[in-house]
Amino acid sequence: MLRQNLTKAKLKASQPVIGMRMEFASPYLVRSLGGLGLDFVYLDLEHGLIGGESCQEMIRAAEIVNLTPLVRASLSETGTIARVLDAGAMGIIISHCRSKEDAQSAVKAIKLPPEGERGTAGAPAGMTLADYIREVNKETLVVVMIEEAEALDNLSDILTVPELDVLFIGRLDLSLSLGIPGQIDNPRIQHAVEKVIKEGKSAGKAVGVGAINAGDPASVREFIKRGAQFFSLTATSLLRNATARLLNEIK
Repeated sequence: MLRQNLTKAKLKASQPVIGMRMEFASPYLVRSLGGLGLDFVYLDLEHGLIGGESCQEMIRAAEIVNLTPLVRASLSETGTIARVLDAGAMGIIISHCRSKEDAQSAVKAIKLPPEGERGTAGAPAGMTLADYIREVNKETLVVVMIEEAEALDNLSDILTVPELDVLFIGRLDLSLSLGIPGQIDNPRIQHAVEKVIKEGKSAGKAVGVGAINAGDPASVREFIKRGAQFFSLTATSLLRNATARLLNEIK
């Protein structure tokens, strides 16, 4: 038996999950996050400079403290996706999913046959290959990011891809796509968030909201009330907020 993906299990039970987004290599920091109540850690290979060996060490660190290790990558990085999954990542966050075809390509890159097209290096000791494939496909989380106006136009088609687990709204890039850079509280962004949450939930998908301000936990509670389930906090944002709060209290 493989490790259960506890983040995926909570999402299926309609519970919210909160994780840490890491843009830099630090297995020690990942280990220090254990026991705090976080559900997952996600390693950002799109915006962060995390090498292959460091990524593997951070995945191991997450496993030690019972955090679900997720990795963010682009659709073009099929080799990287395969390697990090072989190394123990339990889910992939695919950036810039614009269409049903993109969503289908994400599934093909992440899942093993017959659900996908990813190759395998073999089963671990004590498991048959058939059992391994079944367990891996069951436990692997497929997340696609909705962060362009084109994705909103194609949302109903994207939602027809059955293997998708989470639609993660990238509000910052979405604001760029809509011509309102950085205005993540703009009514157009709010409307887009409502649209994805409503249609996503109706299709049986979990929905996440990005660009969360670590200094505004009330906004997370509000998104949870509105039906969102998947949230990530940036490590650097948390460090800045905690440091500023501490210095203000000292001074």
